[in-house]
Amino acid sequence: MSAKSTLSHRIEDPRLKIRHLLFLLLALSAIAFMQPLVFFLGGLTLLLGVGALIYRDLSPAGQDAVERRVLGWLRRTRAGSAAENNSPALPARHLSTALPEAGIPTERNRRARTKTACGDPAAAIPPQAPNPTDGSPAV
Repeated sequence: MSAKSTLSHRIEDPRLKIRHLLFLLLALSAIAFMQPLVFFLGGLTLLLGVGALIYRDLSPAGQDAVERRVLGWLRRTRAGSAAENNSPALPARHLSTALPEAGIPTERNRRARTKTACGDPAAAIPPQAPNPTDGSPAV
């Protein structure tokens, strides 16, 4: 039996034809569905990144306004799901501390961005005096 007859016999096997067709369909579906999925996820990542940069540059009052709007959306979504589901994710006594009321102002610690006047950021760090209790010998 020659190699050519063995090869033609293997390709004509119905199980291999089915397997090859399934591989072909799997490859075509991966091409068809992965590209839109990757495109969607990439676009969503780009939009979230730009949104984060815009949010970062807002004033603290603007950031609070955005936070209140998002919190309102989350509350409406949670209220809709709580009506369908009687068991809330948080107990009622913890719900008041987790979601502050919109009318009650809350104090937020915000870290202010400072810009140094000099070009070298290491120059803005003041030198530290040696600690006398350190125990390491002075050099």
